[in-house]
Amino acid sequence: MDGREIPGFYFDREKKKYFKIQTARHAPRPDSKYSVDNVRKEQKKEQFQQAEIRHSKRRQKESIVRKNGNNFFSQAYLDREIGYNRRTYYVRNVWSGAVAAGLREQPRKVVDRPLNRGIRYFDQDPVSKTIYAVHGDNTVHRRRRANNTDFPLPPPSFDDDDLADDLPNAHTIEPWDIVTHTTSPISSLNYLPASGALAITTLGSDRPPDIHLTDPDRDYSFVGEKFTPQGCRTIWDAAPCPSFSSSLPSSSHVPAASIEHLAVAASSSLLMLDRSETGHWNLTTVLKLNTDILSLAWLAPTTLTLGCRNGKIHIYDLRSGGSSHILTHPFPISKLRSAGVETRILCSGLQDSLSLYDYRNAQPSRSYTASLTPNLGPAQSIVSPKRRKLARHDRKMWISYSQPAIAFPHYNPHDLELDVAVHERLGVVAAAQDADGGIKVRMCNLWTGKVVRDMKVGGGKAREERGRCLRFVEGGDEDGDGGVRVIMRDRCVAAPLEKRPIDLCVVEVEGPTPVH
Repeated sequence: MDGREIPGFYFDREKKKYFKIQTARHAPRPDSKYSVDNVRKEQKKEQFQQAEIRHSKRRQKESIVRKNGNNFFSQAYLDREIGYNRRTYYVRNVWSGAVAAGLREQPRKVVDRPLNRGIRYFDQDPVSKTIYAVHGDNTVHRRRRANNTDFPLPPPSFDDDDLADDLPNAHTIEPWDIVTHTTSPISSLNYLPASGALAITTLGSDRPPDIHLTDPDRDYSFVGEKFTPQGCRTIWDAAPCPSFSSSLPSSSHVPAASIEHLAVAASSSLLMLDRSETGHWNLTTVLKLNTDILSLAWLAPTTLTLGCRNGKIHIYDLRSGGSSHILTHPFPISKLRSAGVETRILCSGLQDSLSLYDYRNAQPSRSYTASLTPNLGPAQSIVSPKRRKLARHDRKMWISYSQPAIAFPHYNPHDLELDVAVHERLGVVAAAQDADGGIKVRMCNLWTGKVVRDMKVGGGKAREERGRCLRFVEGGDEDGDGGVRVIMRDRCVAAPLEKRPIDLCVVEVEGPTPVH
């Protein structure tokens, strides 16, 4: 007998026989083994046992068992891949707060504001400490750093906030030198330390947007190469490949002999500029999308990420020349920054969104998570029926977006120019905020998302300022006075981190009052 079910009979697996199911009125005793109630209990018991067996088999099949658990090298590689033991508790939770606690309460002036102009963007030579800044909208100047032997400067220990702004420093001795003029407002300024070149891109207006490339240490003013992309309405961003660019492989658009690589987001196209050892620049269009590319970020020597207006994040591989849509942000993307790990990307967008994504977890969110999307709040708290209906639609649409690993508190309703900076070693994320929120720059823990320091907005016209450019600058001054620097319209002020050779620099426009 195979134990198949027969209506009105019950198969006893122990005796290997069928027994007729007896009703309560025909049963000789109420506790008969084969009564209707007892048979139902046995059937439910068997169902539970079978479900438990299926669950254990499925769990055994889907679980990953670590082999060679005593092998230190295999365990280290696995921990590095899954992110386990990536940082100690103190590094992840305490270190960034200790770094932010070293900020001075009162910023210190570095350079004065240019006459009747503001500073739009800036960058710094990490070796000579020369500052390159955009005065106004379309003029690039530079200012060299003077040595203490050329002019008597106050000692680094001088810390009188009332007098420090009136004393000269290493960046106020030398005059501003003009580098070039552009025909339209400048959209990005980047110094390329590998070759000493300066890359300038413009937004375009009645004139087409263009790319200026010059060597300010070797060339005279207004000398350099100029590229005008065809069929391009504007240039949104440009990103030079960091110091690991020398390890780029040979491909059709990245020559093996190239010493510098610059990615340019021109409308909906991705342009790649490669510089050979002879100093010649080569411009190539490597990718075209159906939406504007607003931001770029390098994750690895061969990996570039693109942030688009429709919220999509694409990854471009320089080895194969192919691209793929890997993540989706719920709002237009304003800035992308590498989080120090090749698989993690920091994304800043509109509608107060600042999230950390891991493209190994590129699957869309399975459910609405209020803690990760505070701006998509519950519809029950909205009084208007129309707004409540739109909120429900937003929660449903959230399912098609990628689930962030960390969501940072951020206030940026509608400004695409507010900048973000990341320092992986310090574990700090610095984000410029909208002035209406009362905070100028917010510093958060990179690993936990908690706020560690806020720089408040000053009074008067300071609320009109915007943090366009924000950078961490390695090294600090030669006298060891590293810290956080805030470059504003009227002057450059600094709030150093005590005994930390790290600078955080912010460019702000519109308003004469320094940030406190």
